[in-house]
Amino acid sequence: MTIIPRSSLAAMLCLSLTVLTHADEPRPFPHPERIRYDAQCLTIDGRDTFIYSGAFHYFRCPKELWRDRFQKIKDAGFNAVETYTPWNWHEREMPKAPDDFSKITGLQDLDDWLAMAEDFGFYTIVRPGPYICAEWDNGGFPLWLSALKTPAAPLHKDGWMRSDDPTFLTWTKHWFDAVCPTIAKHQVTHKGPGNPGVILVQVENEYDSAKFSDEIKAGQVKALAQFACADGIDVPLFTCWTKQVRGSSEPVLRQIFDCCNFYPRWNVVKELGTQIPKLRREQPDAPLATTELQGGWLSVVGGKLSEKQDGLTGAQIQNITLFAWQMGETITNYYMLFGGTNFDDWGGRNITTTYDYAAPIREHGGVGERYQRVWSLGQMIRDHGAKLVRSRQVESEAKTTDTDVTIAERRAVDGSRYFFVRTDNHADSRSGAAHVKEKDGTEFSFDYKLEPFGSLVLYLPPGESDASKGEWLPKPAPEIKRPTELPAPVAINEAQRLSDSLPSTWTPLPHNEPIEAHGVFSSHFVYYKIAANPDATITIEVLPGDAVIGSSGGKSLPAVVSKDKKRFAFTLPSDAKELIVLYDKLGHRNGPKEMETGGTYGILSVEGASENAPLQFAEGGSLGKEREFGEALSRAETKPGVDWKPVSISQDPGATPEALLTWYRMECELPAQKPGVWVPWHLHLEANGDGFIYVNGHCLGRYWQAGPQHDFYIPETWLHFGAGKTNTIVLNLRPLDKGVSVHAARMEPDRAFAEFR
Repeated sequence: MTIIPRSSLAAMLCLSLTVLTHADEPRPFPHPERIRYDAQCLTIDGRDTFIYSGAFHYFRCPKELWRDRFQKIKDAGFNAVETYTPWNWHEREMPKAPDDFSKITGLQDLDDWLAMAEDFGFYTIVRPGPYICAEWDNGGFPLWLSALKTPAAPLHKDGWMRSDDPTFLTWTKHWFDAVCPTIAKHQVTHKGPGNPGVILVQVENEYDSAKFSDEIKAGQVKALAQFACADGIDVPLFTCWTKQVRGSSEPVLRQIFDCCNFYPRWNVVKELGTQIPKLRREQPDAPLATTELQGGWLSVVGGKLSEKQDGLTGAQIQNITLFAWQMGETITNYYMLFGGTNFDDWGGRNITTTYDYAAPIREHGGVGERYQRVWSLGQMIRDHGAKLVRSRQVESEAKTTDTDVTIAERRAVDGSRYFFVRTDNHADSRSGAAHVKEKDGTEFSFDYKLEPFGSLVLYLPPGESDASKGEWLPKPAPEIKRPTELPAPVAINEAQRLSDSLPSTWTPLPHNEPIEAHGVFSSHFVYYKIAANPDATITIEVLPGDAVIGSSGGKSLPAVVSKDKKRFAFTLPSDAKELIVLYDKLGHRNGPKEMETGGTYGILSVEGASENAPLQFAEGGSLGKEREFGEALSRAETKPGVDWKPVSISQDPGATPEALLTWYRMECELPAQKPGVWVPWHLHLEANGDGFIYVNGHCLGRYWQAGPQHDFYIPETWLHFGAGKTNTIVLNLRPLDKGVSVHAARMEPDRAFAEFR
């Protein structure tokens, strides 16, 4: 493996860029005639452009449904879309060396997504990491990288990943060398003037949250910028929450501008009102941009679903957006605009299968009030973005009937006036009179009417002094007409159940060797066999939240669990010499906490085992690997045999206490789809135990007894509709405190989101 020496990193500058030494000198742009920026906005092909964008992750949506999502984004008036590009999604196995790209897969999906975005006329913003967070498995880092052991790691006391460690940078360069050429060919600079394409590329992500020193952070960000440029990226680079970039006079860092991310719910003024002016002070020569403006919020295991959380209303997304524009922001990107699904085990640690996010475009593609709000804002930008993009804040004094109603004014170059009227009161509506006096003595009076947490803009054309002739923005979106003749829920009353037998084939695992060394990188169930003396106590350490359940001689063994829920102690019977455990991961970390140190995600340590006998592991029982068996069974390729027992779901007594893992198989038919009517479907499931759901050959995601998710959206492209067409649902569960059982299962149409199509 070739490691990049520290001394060589500084030599990897993009030679095409002008070398600058002072922060007050103009920023360097490889193609300023095509794309550049100043303190106010991006200028693309000579046109000052207000960027109205939203996040849409191609890896969280079946490819067959991309076009539908893009169309909804287009209809709402957006001119740009944004996506992360997860390294671990595209390189799931470790290559032989940094110059080996044979394990890279799926970049055609990124290529196709970027091409489809262009077909819809969108500019695109790409964020290839290498760290993405995104509530995604391991924050986007391949698990083989996290488990990598080298003499250089850890180089720093706070870890080596996301640092300027030479080994880490070598593998990061490997990733950029793979992904950046695909991004590069879609840049606007590689297309004719006026054509859509990639306009911005991010390096790193929310770096302020990492523990490293400013020197280390600057070293890594510089290296990432150099890698990107060397791989053909010649549109502007950006970061978010990376203070080392702001106001820097260092030549490489001058190529990058920083952005903010905001998730304030009701605290819009407290967060945006302090951080946007701070960004302006610290970075006076770049546009005000928000990489992640709150489009909703995630849901975690045992918490609340996104749609049940406070502060995610239609009024809130309008309020936060207009306040950002009031402050002079000209690059706005919602996170998420379309949330999607954490299929299989790709969600981060403790993250639900649903990534609905209560986003304007919901997980299933349906839309409601929050979509109507961004649609209205999109029409406002279509009509007024060209004026707002170079508007200036006007000094003025305002008096209103309600003390919690505030007014700010912006004036466009042509003299158009925009009065931003808002309230922070999210409990009550407001109506009254306003009087505005500009610094030069010009006065305006008008009446206002605001909903709870309301925010509106009064627009006055150039030369107009009579506020009563103004126009209130954004204009309300049209009503969404819904079909009413919709299918009824389909009950699933019967199932077949199977207790998973123990593996017949085991792989030796030497003590202290991580399971990743054997190519196991998923969060699916893993069996371990641990040899020990009779009456021995075996203590297994795992990451907090993970769990192991054990058996010996075909009988379950209770565990004594430590207070921090990291250590599980099993005492063997006097006639037993081995312990069988089923290991259940909560998932892999996605946030920065403890991520920088890397390390294993399997069993961390075992005490009390036979010193001369290695551990053994298997990824599934005697039926085969768990994921592969689940997918095959749900494709009806594997038919239930004599060991399967029929059960009535409403009266399911559950599996035998000795079973470490139990399988359920269910079938149903769905009615034929009515022409011109679209309705999404979900599986409603109530069960005891934790496990995985498979539908028609696909691993849908994880089921958690703790909830909050009991409704699982199933993409319509995965379902079979019409009489005689069977849908097969497979579920496996490992027992918790209530054992294992399924007591409700049915397929339901999401009637509230049905559409005419």
